[in-house]
This record gives sequence, structure tokens and C-alpha cells, in this order.
Amino acid sequence: MAVHFFHCTDGFDFVLDRVGQNTRSRQDLHVAACLVANRMMRALPPGADWSNWVVSVQNRKGRMVDVIPFPVEARAGAQREAA
Repeated sequence: MAVHFFHCTDGFDFVLDRVGQNTRSRQDLHVAACLVANRMMRALPPGADWSNWVVSVQNRKGRMVDVIPFPVEARAGAQREAA
């Protein structure tokens, strides 16, 4: 099991993950990133533009291991809620 940190950014704003999560596989890493993105979109008021947001996944040493865009279907849902 490895600890990964799931930071969110759109290139301007940045949300730092100081805790991290244990992941066992590449699939776990992707699922965790999608959950982090969905949690962030639900936490902020509707109407935000999530099209440029990604989850930057880093290992314990701070090395980037993956960049995962916010889920397309979740972005569409967030936009529908805002309308």
C-alpha cells in the first residue's frame, strides 16, 4: 500500500491535500481522485466552471504520478444544477 496526495488545481487556484490516502492499485488511485473531485464540486456553490480543474496525484516524496481531469459527467451535473 502506498500513500498518495490528491491536490486539485485549475492552474490558478490550488487546493492542497495535506493528509493523503492509502491506495493499493492504479485503479484505486483513479477512483480516489474522482471522489476528491466530486467532493470538491459539491462543497462549493453551484455554477463554478470546473472545465479546467484536475487532480494532481503525488506520491509521498512529492513526485507527480498522475493528473486526472475532474470527471466529465460530474462537471455536466454541476452545470445542470446551476441552471
